[in-house]
Amino acid sequence: MKKVIPLLVCATVLIMSGNTTSFAALDTTPPNSMMVQHPSKEQMRKQFEQRLNLTDKQKAKAKTIHQKGREEMRPIMMKIEVKHQEIETVKLTKMTERAQKERIDQINSEIKELEKQAQEIRKKNSQEFESILNKKQKAELEKMKSEGRARFEQNHPPRPPFAGLGTPGFLMSKPLFPQQPPMDFFNK
Repeated sequence: MKKVIPLLVCATVLIMSGNTTSFAALDTTPPNSMMVQHPSKEQMRKQFEQRLNLTDKQKAKAKTIHQKGREEMRPIMMKIEVKHQEIETVKLTKMTERAQKERIDQINSEIKELEKQAQEIRKKNSQEFESILNKKQKAELEKMKSEGRARFEQNHPPRPPFAGLGTPGFLMSKPLFPQQPPMDFFNK
């Protein structure tokens, strides 16, 4: 009996070590293979310039347009960041819930205005960039934009309509609050 127990322990250890090595041999995929490698900004810029077949002069002009746009955008983005921080501080204050909501709504409307300004700057920069392109390059840019839209729609399918409060009844598959039969107080 004394010899059987150590023998069983050794056999168990050998069996367990054999199983772990066989499982380790099965897992041959590298850990990062699941993640998709995206090109860097520099690679994307080079691909963009190459596909549009930009001249050196156009590349230089595009770079100045880009830098100027970033400089115009920086103060707006800083203001947006400050507004988001302001929302977080309002949430932490001891204001009444109604006052907090009103203040947050006011800040959100200010953020929307700043985002409109940022969008206008982006649009202006885009138009300025397109002005340095020739007709062939503009056509290629439009083709690239449509490909990007198609890729976005493929990766981001449209959402179904909202089926919560405020949705018209004909859009809802079943009522949110089923109707209760009227109570009859007289016939119990």
